[in-house]
Amino acid sequence: MQTFLVVVHDFTDDEALGRRLSTRPTHLAEATRRRAGGQLVSGGAILDADGKMIGSALVVNAESRDKVMELLRTDPYSTQRAWDLSTAQIYAYREAEF
Repeated sequence: MQTFLVVVHDFTDDEALGRRLSTRPTHLAEATRRRAGGQLVSGGAILDADGKMIGSALVVNAESRDKVMELLRTDPYSTQRAWDLSTAQIYAYREAEF
């Protein structure tokens, strides 16, 4: 199992924020399930200078980058067209020990 840092931006059309907000409860329920299952380590919204949600940053555990993309594709934010998966950036990640 590997750990990955994921950055994915939302679509930028006029309805994108509305889709994100209406999908948020379902997305958070799925995130809670994935965290309990060990796939999701942490996650949160990326904000613009005005505090508007414009994407997400996630730390996930998966076997490969392909599995990370599978996880992203099946997330409610993807299926309801909040996330623009063409912007997804996936990095191998190791958390620092302090």
